Amino acid sequence: MYNTYDNVVRHIAEVIGKYIIDSKLITKEVEQREVTEYIIKYFEEPPRDEFGDIALPIPRLKSIGVNIKELIKASKDLIKDVKSLSIVKECKLVGPYLNVFINEVEYAKILTNELRLMKDEYGLVKTSSPQRVVVEFISANPIHPLHIGSGRNAALGDFIARILEVTGNKVERRYYINDLGLQVAYLTYGYRLLGRPNPPKNMKMDHFLGLIYAATTTIVDIKSMKEEAERLKESGRVEEYSELMNQINALVADLERIREKVPNVVDELISKISSDPNPKESVNEIMRKYEAGDEEITSLVREVVSKVMQGIRETLEQLGIEINVWDWESDLIRSGLVKEILDKAKASPYVTIHKGALALDFTPVLEDPSIRELLRIPKSMEIPPLILVRSDGTTLYTTRDIAYTIKKFKEFKADKVINVIAIEQTLPQAQLRLALYVLGYVKEAINTIHYSYEMVNLPGMSMSSRRGRYVTIDELLNNLKESTRALMMERGVDADEELLTKVARSAFKYMMLATSPNKVVVFDTNKALDISSNSAPYLQYTYARANGVLTKYGKDIAWDRISFNAFSEGLRRKLLMQIGKFPNVIKYVSTYLHPEDLIAYLNKVADTFNSWYDREPIIKEPNEGVRNAKLMLTYGVKVVMGNGLKVLGIDVLERI
Repeated sequence: MYNTYDNVVRHIAEVIGKYIIDSKLITKEVEQREVTEYIIKYFEEPPRDEFGDIALPIPRLKSIGVNIKELIKASKDLIKDVKSLSIVKECKLVGPYLNVFINEVEYAKILTNELRLMKDEYGLVKTSSPQRVVVEFISANPIHPLHIGSGRNAALGDFIARILEVTGNKVERRYYINDLGLQVAYLTYGYRLLGRPNPPKNMKMDHFLGLIYAATTTIVDIKSMKEEAERLKESGRVEEYSELMNQINALVADLERIREKVPNVVDELISKISSDPNPKESVNEIMRKYEAGDEEITSLVREVVSKVMQGIRETLEQLGIEINVWDWESDLIRSGLVKEILDKAKASPYVTIHKGALALDFTPVLEDPSIRELLRIPKSMEIPPLILVRSDGTTLYTTRDIAYTIKKFKEFKADKVINVIAIEQTLPQAQLRLALYVLGYVKEAINTIHYSYEMVNLPGMSMSSRRGRYVTIDELLNNLKESTRALMMERGVDADEELLTKVARSAFKYMMLATSPNKVVVFDTNKALDISSNSAPYLQYTYARANGVLTKYGKDIAWDRISFNAFSEGLRRKLLMQIGKFPNVIKYVSTYLHPEDLIAYLNKVADTFNSWYDREPIIKEPNEGVRNAKLMLTYGVKVVMGNGLKVLGIDVLERI
């Protein structure tokens, strides 16, 4: 019995592999199982239906020692063996390709049994080796609201957790609250100068505090740069003075833009920061005291960070994203785990002094190419020493990351930790794995995965959280909701707030997931809500359409009275084959964590179903056997779309 499309492909590959071995067409000592695995790896989906359902480019078998000329000469016998399978309808050699056509009647029987048996669980293939996995994602600095860049992180992390869970793994979602460091110190400094203010009416607290952070950093930078400009002017360095003044003018423009939103805040900060003889030292003092555990500063920092985090939690709730564990970075210091790491580092043979600070030198380890491969560090990547402690005694975030990684593995008894972090953090993440390795945490080093992603761009906008130039997820969701409301009003549909929220957040997530993580996303609101193709609403609409047919039919499908010959028709056959591939797609996506491939697959199914739906009646089909066949396809589409959307974190809607 062929349980899935994957098993059908495997069985065909086994027949080809056996023929190659039995005919002595391979020069290497290779077991049939290995040949089968290579053939499966080389199988392709032809670009056009008339070329078959699967195709094997025979020249690729040369890599495992197959005599290609002799195999092509003996192709008639090979084709005969392949065609002897009941699941194969036709097999042809076209040029260098062995094209195989699957017997749709036999395959329809297999798929019918699968759908009937698995029902709404169809396609959610469980792994044979379940793992305990920590997915740490979002972890945006608690100094401003979540912006569009963090939104990509949120969508990707949520997808990873979901796909791993549905395939049988135990997953824990964690958020790392970076409450140490300069950025939080700047926010705390401005917040304290303003006397712990509350936001204006109709402004979320995290949005308000983000403006305080941006205003504080900008004012401090302007003050510092003006002092430097005076020194340049006095020393007669005219060109440098002129260039610096241009930079100051740009910052003043940024500050004025912030001032338009919170004029009183900016004016008060200008006044108070101007009277501080050394604001940068005041900020550094907050950072030092907080890491040292000063009670007054600790209370203040915790207060302001908690307020930002409350706003972030509300945003995540709007996105329908759950976090299981919230970790405070400062707790790592308080627990003594960071000190333990530093003590180990000091006793390590890799310890050194770099730029006057304690560091780990990875040069001896990096000379071994096998270790680079083991830790997934490219040969060309240069890794400088990792500085562990600043000259003032405070630790760097990568040092604390070492402790945090150990904590994640230990507390969840994790087999693997996946860090969803922007591509800019590739070097620090490589240093993290190396540090774990040289400090004796080999298992942790090997199983710490950096899932990297590129930035999100909005046309015509340069983003900077330090200057308050960003588009928040809250703003984007509101814009999508209003656009959705307008579209529905045009269609004469009155949408409630819950439906608008679900459509908006689904459109947002789709845009973040549809592009490969290693490519830049250009966010386009109009495309996000296009119900005609390539969008969350389009996929949701397809699900709702299939569900609507089955609801209208109102009876169980007569599985035993399906006419399997009905699937030889063009679009019916195509849809049958696509539905059958769903378990294989889930298996692939759960292995490589490529959401864009799942989305591309769902779009294909949606396109085929909608084209077929517009051409043929389903419920009104007069022939009972054919009608049941059509209902089976419709049910398959509903299950595939529903499960696919759930894996992506996109809301499944009964109507849209």
